[in-house]
Amino acid sequence: MVKRMVQANQANEDSHIGKFSVDTKPTKDMVVGTLTRDINIEAAVFDLIDNSIDAARDTIFARSDTELTDELPDSYKGFKIALSFSGDSFSIEDNCGGMDVESLKTMVLRFGQRSSHQMGIGIFGLGLNRALFKLGLVSHIKTDTGSQRAELILNVNEYLKSDDWNLPAEGFKSNGKAGTSIEITQLPDEIAKSFGDRDWVEMYRVDIGRRYARFIQKGLQIRVNKVLVTNGEVRIRPDSRFPEEYKFFKKDGVTIHIRVGQHSEHRFSAEPDHDKNLNEPLTPQFGWTVVCNDRAILISDQTWKTGWEGKFHSEFYGFVGIVSFDAKDPAKLPWDTTKFDVEMNNSTYQTALIDMRKFVAKWRTFAGRVKRMRSKGEELLPLPGTSSTQKPKHPSGTKPLQKTLAKKSKNLLTIKPDHNQFGTILPDDVDELNCFDKHLALVHEAKGLHLNFFTYSGMALIRCLFETSVVTYLERHGKLAELKQFAIDERKKKKLNIRNEKDVVPDIDEMIAFLENQPDIWGAVKQNHVRHSLRRMAAKKKLLNSALHSPWQAINKEEVFLIRNEVLIILRHLIET
Repeated sequence: MVKRMVQANQANEDSHIGKFSVDTKPTKDMVVGTLTRDINIEAAVFDLIDNSIDAARDTIFARSDTELTDELPDSYKGFKIALSFSGDSFSIEDNCGGMDVESLKTMVLRFGQRSSHQMGIGIFGLGLNRALFKLGLVSHIKTDTGSQRAELILNVNEYLKSDDWNLPAEGFKSNGKAGTSIEITQLPDEIAKSFGDRDWVEMYRVDIGRRYARFIQKGLQIRVNKVLVTNGEVRIRPDSRFPEEYKFFKKDGVTIHIRVGQHSEHRFSAEPDHDKNLNEPLTPQFGWTVVCNDRAILISDQTWKTGWEGKFHSEFYGFVGIVSFDAKDPAKLPWDTTKFDVEMNNSTYQTALIDMRKFVAKWRTFAGRVKRMRSKGEELLPLPGTSSTQKPKHPSGTKPLQKTLAKKSKNLLTIKPDHNQFGTILPDDVDELNCFDKHLALVHEAKGLHLNFFTYSGMALIRCLFETSVVTYLERHGKLAELKQFAIDERKKKKLNIRNEKDVVPDIDEMIAFLENQPDIWGAVKQNHVRHSLRRMAAKKKLLNSALHSPWQAINKEEVFLIRNEVLIILRHLIET
């Protein structure tokens, strides 16, 4: 046996002719085929629009006198995108900034080169390539940054036949006008048929209006065959009896805004002007819209992806929900590569989905009450003081404050507002992730009530918000039962009559005393600051009570702002942590 093995090894050594490499690089046919197989023509054109918008945003940031790029731009005024569809060709032209020669050489058309656009919507290094190979056989690209101009032609058949992965391009003297144009010809028959169909073009114009509604609202002009695209975002009714709900929080570098309300044209069955025939055409516009960095991904979705259990049915008619995800790094956003769907495994999306389901449950409860009203012949009338012309509060909660602070610092994420910069109980940047139901409503009121105008109401709200925040904080951290037992024990020490321990509700004194004896809940970093703020709350409690319950006790506004400043740290900790 050993002899045979020795002979075999000797034979292998005698036949060895040297090492060699095995080619594993992909073929162009495979890369292009894989790239274009799962994307439809609508998404391919959207990719080109996305590229233009990314260029516009980069231009806006470059023009800015700060390095703030943690926020989406407020305005795209002056930027224009024009699309032209016909049975023979397609073209897109913009004035959004152009592509510099170096980027064109190394990044723009490189397969899989991840985008570097901050707050971008074209991130996967696929969009431009995918669109060019999908839409036609010949593409002519012209681009000018205002200082550099270049052109290239992609002939798909010639490119696929060649072993060279590079494309020839030419540089020219700039015309001084920044922008890019792409003309695509020799369209495949199926695409030529769609692009030459007036009805298809019209429907696509409407779809553009819904997917890019935020950009259009901010001043971006998009034209399709010379016709201006209008903002198609579904509106929420400001005078609805269903109270508009919203929530703002941050997770893993992503800012989430959730907004829920009634469709602007929908009427509940118990409303005097209800008309079933007017409601029925609105049905496709109900559901959740998911937006990433201002770009709509899912529109009026009524499926399990946005938390609907079972079939979307009549009790949800009129529901409009909008959940927006904003991130400096677009790779953190919950979208797939086509930007036609959400990434269900994204942890940020899963967090938002919890709130989305809760808001839907609130709608369901309200719809059930409306149904009972109708069966009794009762009418659902507008609340006093509401008007269809009123502008609803922006749900983001951070825009005005961040703009002010941006001028003072380049590192927005580490800033807390100075007390002199806002007059409300809570600043707009307080994170609402842990807030639900009554607690969320109180936080919203505290962000909206100005102490300079509502001094005594503000004092009552500070106390109510503190007590509710303590309860929700302790419940979140599994210590609510300990608080209740502490209150029972304290009352027994004072020989107070307790008729039923189950009905004991801790008061503010018991809450403060309990928190004082729980140093482990504050965390090592913030312990001293938070405990000092808690003690200031205890010290000001008597003044709060006297001002609220004594008809003779007056309090000046300076004192109220001082109280706000001293308790803000403990309030923020209880709400956010």
